[in-house]
Amino acid sequence: MLTFGLVVEGNDDEAALKELVQKCASGDATVMGRRCGNRVRLMQKFPGFLEEFRHIKEGTSVDKALVVRDADNKDPAKLLVTMEGKVANRTYPFPIKLLVVVQELEAWLLADEHAVSVVTGKGAPIVQHPEKLYDPKERLKSVLSAAKISYTPEIARKIAASANVDAIESRCPSFKRFREAVLDC
Repeated sequence: MLTFGLVVEGNDDEAALKELVQKCASGDATVMGRRCGNRVRLMQKFPGFLEEFRHIKEGTSVDKALVVRDADNKDPAKLLVTMEGKVANRTYPFPIKLLVVVQELEAWLLADEHAVSVVTGKGAPIVQHPEKLYDPKERLKSVLSAAKISYTPEIARKIAASANVDAIESRCPSFKRFREAVLDC
């Protein structure tokens, strides 16, 4: 069983991404999450969390670390370069995967309308290219609101738990990179 260190922006991200790591790893993983509060704090704090992951598992390190942030309509390639610069001169006893979700985690959740329908109890709209949405979080909140459901970390987790990772990958290229990062050992 692999142990993943996961650094994310916020509560919704942590809840959903823990589930998605589990799904991608076929349920054979322990995920130790660390949330930063927002994208600015993630960029400041993630190197410190990577240091913490050196000794987090009974004095040993995690097997792999994932740092995941939203693009928020910025160029993902430039964001990755900035992230890489923060750890360029550091070495860790585990592989690090730096990832950018286009545009936000909620694009991935919207990519599987069946998973959204399971949570809402209603049919969900098909979003063919969720990563092209300007504000996927607002779109997801709207879909949930129509079913009288508030968007919370638990709802994000439930959608992710019901999601089909193949369906998400078929509509979201940034999810494919996430899935590959989880599986790449």
